[in-house]
Amino acid sequence: MFDSPADAYAQLAQHFTRPQAEIVVAALVPTLVFRPSPKGEARLGGTRIGGTPDLPPGVAWPRRAKPADIEAIARRGNAEAGEEMRQHFRKELPYAFFAQVDLTEARGQGGPAAALPEQGRLLFFYDLLAGPWDNGTESVRVLWDDSPREGLSAQTFPPDLAAAAEAHRAEIAKINRQFKLPAPEPDSGTPYDGPSRPMSLHLTLRPPAVESLEAEAKPALKAALAAKGEGEASFRDAYQELFSRTFDTYYGAANAGRRNQLLGSPLPEQSDPRFEAEVASRFGVQYLDREAIEVHRAGIEAAMPTWRLLLQIDVGDHQQESAEGTVYFLIRGSDLGERRFDRVVAVYQQT
Repeated sequence: MFDSPADAYAQLAQHFTRPQAEIVVAALVPTLVFRPSPKGEARLGGTRIGGTPDLPPGVAWPRRAKPADIEAIARRGNAEAGEEMRQHFRKELPYAFFAQVDLTEARGQGGPAAALPEQGRLLFFYDLLAGPWDNGTESVRVLWDDSPREGLSAQTFPPDLAAAAEAHRAEIAKINRQFKLPAPEPDSGTPYDGPSRPMSLHLTLRPPAVESLEAEAKPALKAALAAKGEGEASFRDAYQELFSRTFDTYYGAANAGRRNQLLGSPLPEQSDPRFEAEVASRFGVQYLDREAIEVHRAGIEAAMPTWRLLLQIDVGDHQQESAEGTVYFLIRGSDLGERRFDRVVAVYQQT
């Protein structure tokens, strides 16, 4: 969003007073964002969103095992979604591939990337068909592969995953014909795949979302956002507008709202996803009812800072379609330090 504090001041001066701009600049959070690779060429082991992973011999595309209690997950959706999940789980399909991050590139950007391994790649997989109803560790797989780049090979889609994607596109085409709409493009994304797009990583400074822990931790920002006076009330509006305006400028109006990022402060669609990560990990459930939340809120909120955003991906951007939602890959700071990527928790949010 901003390249430096000086860049931030220059841009914020158009919409904020100097004291207001100082509040925003003091709250900026270093974040790694994705930009399309200038040459648009896929590089073996390189950073990308969608497509297929690059893996060494002996490392398989991870496949989701059938849950112990399919019905418990299926009942979280309506009748149609529940039946779709039952059929999906019976197939024991591979996870959808979401992103690959070149750690050498990431570490070279500095900032929050210093917490990542020095070499290799992080590969992110997610069960997009059932994951929105199943926050936790079972809907996600994150692999850290530190094998030499020269030993990698580009993977092909597992046949059953490719068949599921084609069946989904065929179903969408059938529905579109009923409404005289065009058929989906052959390479359009589905819950099982997304088009391959080579990316590069860039360190930027981003103001924290109003709902995030990072905003809560800045007293001056928190006070300005909560102020009720007429002059101050406009600060919250301008602050919220800052996000939509800069996303339009940064990504282009056609891709406004694409919120992919590595590390940094999450951009929630609802509440800070670290709350849901702690709930899923501590209680083994998707959500707590209102009474349970009030009983356990203090403990949950005390534990939230132990979680770090590892990656967030806009589902619509991953699929290059008008899909909704954001997937947050979260990890405890201690687990990141120990490289326990098997403990990553996925949280899905949708407005």
